[in-house]
Amino acid sequence: SLAHFWSAIESSNRPVTVVSFGDSMADSYRSPSYHLMNKLLARFGSAGYSLLNYGNTTLWNFTTGSTVRSPDNFWFTGYGQVPAGEALWWENQPTPGGVLCDRAGIYYLSQTNGGPFRMLLSTNGGPWTTALALEGYSVTPQGHFTNVVLPLNRYRVRVEGDAGTNFIIGPSMVAANTNGIHAAFLDWGGINLGQVTNVPLSIRQPVFAALNPDLMVWHMKEPLDGLNDRMEECERWWSNSAASCDILYIGTTWGDYDATSTQTLDQNTIVRNIALKYHRAYADLTQPTVSYSWLVANGFMVDGVHLNSSGGLYCANLMWDDLGFFAMGLPRTLSLGAGGSQLQLTYDISVGAVYRLEVSTNLPSWSAVFTNPVGAATFSTNF
Repeated sequence: SLAHFWSAIESSNRPVTVVSFGDSMADSYRSPSYHLMNKLLARFGSAGYSLLNYGNTTLWNFTTGSTVRSPDNFWFTGYGQVPAGEALWWENQPTPGGVLCDRAGIYYLSQTNGGPFRMLLSTNGGPWTTALALEGYSVTPQGHFTNVVLPLNRYRVRVEGDAGTNFIIGPSMVAANTNGIHAAFLDWGGINLGQVTNVPLSIRQPVFAALNPDLMVWHMKEPLDGLNDRMEECERWWSNSAASCDILYIGTTWGDYDATSTQTLDQNTIVRNIALKYHRAYADLTQPTVSYSWLVANGFMVDGVHLNSSGGLYCANLMWDDLGFFAMGLPRTLSLGAGGSQLQLTYDISVGAVYRLEVSTNLPSWSAVFTNPVGAATFSTNF
C-alpha cells in the first residue's frame, strides 16, 4: 500500500520525504529509483535534500585531513570522517549560494574516538559562522540528528572538528514550511543487506526516526542466502523507527547470469513475499522487460547487471503509470447535476494525464465515449 504517501503528498502542507535505498541498482543517475525521484520532483517541486548527493545539490567537499569512510560497522554507505582541525562541507553546484531551506542540520554518530566539533552555516555564499557546538564522544555508538531553524534563504553547511575524530553521516537542508519533495539518498554501490544490518540499531534507529520518510524506494541485487531474514530485520527496524513510512520494493530486471540460473526470479520471489507479508507496494521489473536479451536488444543495459539511463527511465515510466503515480496531484473528481431533462457531467482535466469517459450498461464491460485531449480545462457533457 502507498496510502500514507498518497495522503501526505495530496493532503498535507509540508515536505514529503522520499528515500532512495539500495546498492548499485539504485545509486546512480541511470537507475529506475533515480528517474522516479526525478519525476516526483518535476511534478511537485523540491523541498530540500538530505544525506548523499542528488544532482550535485549537496556535493561533499573535504579539507586535506578529512575523508570519506567506506561502509563498515558504523554506517552502511560512505560517510565523512573529520579529525581535529579538519572540515567537510557541502556545495550546491547548480546554485552556489546553497540550498533553499529554513531547517539546516546534520546526521552524525558518536563513538569512543569522537570529541567536540561544530556545525557552521553560510548564508547566500557568505562567510561561515558557527551555528551549533556538538559532542561526538559516547561510550557506545549512537546515531544523532540535529538542526537549526532559520529564515528561508540559501544556506551551505559545514562541519569542523575540534578534538577527536568525528563521523558525519550527511547533511539535511529542508524548506519545512513548504510542500514538495524532500529527496534523501541511502544507497551505495556494492553494499548488501548484511552490511546494513551489521550497523547497530543504536545508530540506525535514531537516524531513520529523524529522517521519518513518507516513502522509501528499495532496489537491490542481493545474495539469496539469508535474504529473507535480513529483510525481516530491516522491516522491524523501519517499522519501529518510522511506523507510517510506505515502502516500494522493486524486483530487479534480468541480468546476463539468468541464462544459466534462476537468481533474479528467486530473489524477486523473496522480495515479493516480504512485500505481501508487510502490505508493501511491489513492482516486478522482470515482467515488462521480458528477458536479458530483450533488454540488450532494446539498448537498455550498460553492462551485464545494470540498466543504462534509457533503461532506468523506461522502468521508471512503467512504475509511474502502473502504480498510479501519474495521477497524484491531478484532478480526479466528477460533478453530476441536472441540466433540464438531461444529466450534466463535469470534471476538470489536466496537463500530464489523458482522461477517458466510459459508459457501461452491465458494469463488467465498459466502452469509451470520449477521450479528452491533453490540456488544462473543465469538461462538461450531457446525457
